[in-house]
Amino acid sequence: MPWFWIIAGPNGAGKTTLVSAGVVRKAAGIELTSLNADVRTAAILANAPDTPDANLRAAIEIDAKVVECIDEGRDFLVETVLSSDKYLDDVQRAIRLGYRIGVIYVALETPQDAVRRVRLRHDRGGHDVPLDRIVERWSRSIGMLGRLAPMADRLYVFDNTDPDTPVLIARKDRGPITLVSANRIPAIDAVLLAAGAVSR
Repeated sequence: MPWFWIIAGPNGAGKTTLVSAGVVRKAAGIELTSLNADVRTAAILANAPDTPDANLRAAIEIDAKVVECIDEGRDFLVETVLSSDKYLDDVQRAIRLGYRIGVIYVALETPQDAVRRVRLRHDRGGHDVPLDRIVERWSRSIGMLGRLAPMADRLYVFDNTDPDTPVLIARKDRGPITLVSANRIPAIDAVLLAAGAVSR
């Protein structure tokens, strides 16, 4: 059975860093085709710096690649802020086609943490995100986690507020979701508890 992994979390959470560090590869135990709209945007701009709609083009291309991977039965991962339900239909379709679903959610304790991390990334030469979008996406992303968690065969939620010491705060391995750390993020607890099937 192929795997569809979603690496999610608010802007600046450190998703790409965890992927680069091999956390997803270790959790999945297999090699995965990696799909990342930010990486694709950077590639588009490297070839054509004046492309005005690079972000939109990259998002469309990545969405098409997700569909292609599912159609071909490939093991893959996609990185997303998860601020909308656009991948839910893909997940449901993948499940119908025999996929297993893995989710790694990289959390930050507050929207202000996300704002600081994006600013730091930008100061170091990375891409920026408007402040209002960062704050809105922090809340929406956590809400979407609550919708996605029940569909996942495996789920790992990390508190990455301190990027030097990411802490696993919840997990699921084909059973109920287990809250595994004494110091957790209340907003994450709330959506996971509302999703049901949580053991303490």
